[in-house]
Amino acid sequence: MKLFIGICNSQDFVPAGFFWSFIKINIAHQAVAVRSDHPWDVVRNNMMISHFLKSDCTIFAKMDIDQEYPSDYFDRLVPLVEKYKVAGPIIYDRWESNSYMPLAFDKVNEKMFPTRVMQLSGLNGVVEVPYPHTNLLYHREVLEKVTPPWYQAYLTPDGLSRMNHVDYSFIKKIHEAGYKVMIDLDCEVKHMTVKFVGKEYANSRDYNIIL
Repeated sequence: MKLFIGICNSQDFVPAGFFWSFIKINIAHQAVAVRSDHPWDVVRNNMMISHFLKSDCTIFAKMDIDQEYPSDYFDRLVPLVEKYKVAGPIIYDRWESNSYMPLAFDKVNEKMFPTRVMQLSGLNGVVEVPYPHTNLLYHREVLEKVTPPWYQAYLTPDGLSRMNHVDYSFIKKIHEAGYKVMIDLDCEVKHMTVKFVGKEYANSRDYNIIL
């Protein structure tokens, strides 16, 4: 068993929250960590999967530098991915009110963006989630069955914006390959707060600069 840890990072720095949480994670298995730094997320993700499939690793673990991870992250998730082939934590996103929203959806609009957040209240343990954030652990056999490009962006006719959310399109391909996605609701990962630099960017979501 060997882990391939793919870290998305197109910046020249790593936030302290990610750094300190990452080095505290228990890793009982042999592992390699690889950084993908292409400026476009679709290319970053596909590059990481391509490098993983060329390696001798069994499990691909996708991680982002704007998230904090618990120390038992791999202890919890490696047994799940061995059993279910696709497994991950429950990931919470930033929200305007400073509360957190679980990145899990039970219905999506395939032409645009997700339409309904999955109701997780009252649930615990390991559950199936139709469309979660894709920072998950994947067994090699899963990604070998999905025809590349694994991540793919579809643009509007004018070419100015995306018609799909690439995470959901990717998970749809996982489903079409015959796999479920299992989430450990007791393994929580949260995004770090994003701060804006400069008054001219204060109301813009186009500039997500982490301090």
